[in-house]
Amino acid sequence: MNFDLADFSYSRHRPQVRIGAAVSHFTVRTKSQIVGLPVHCVKTVFHLDRLTPVPLAPPQVAGLANLRGRIVTALHLDKCLRTDHAPPSAALLAVGITHNGDDYALLVDDTGDVIVSEEQDRVSCPAHLDAHLAELMAAFYRYAGGFLSILDIAALIKRVSQQSESAYRSGESGNSKRGDRR
Repeated sequence: MNFDLADFSYSRHRPQVRIGAAVSHFTVRTKSQIVGLPVHCVKTVFHLDRLTPVPLAPPQVAGLANLRGRIVTALHLDKCLRTDHAPPSAALLAVGITHNGDDYALLVDDTGDVIVSEEQDRVSCPAHLDAHLAELMAAFYRYAGGFLSILDIAALIKRVSQQSESAYRSGESGNSKRGDRR
């Protein structure tokens, strides 16, 4: 039996492989990072007109937005993935997703295509990938001469929620422009 430490570390996300099974992912780009989102989570793509800041929110939370009468929490995907070292984009393009009945908007720079990946193209977590980023990924597939990372929506929402709770308890805002810390 071959033992691959990288494969073992991320096996919690690895369902049983079915030969010939295909999965679909909607691709988005944030800064230079292209990631796939599970198609079943994506509800819409839209431009945000206005964001309402959330006091004491971590920097990953862009604010609250109104999407067809529903309040959605907008998240900076680049900050969640820690790829925010490039200048911020002026456009507010968002991908609407649903997780456990709650609505979110992931702010992205661009949207791509729906990619169909075969299970035999699934690969282990690349060894060079940052551990923070790897924890937010559900799977990796060979794609366009490289690999496509598939975002684990549950892990992303859990991490942002934990950071929000931590910021609330400490009374510190992740963004100094939001809220009054008195």
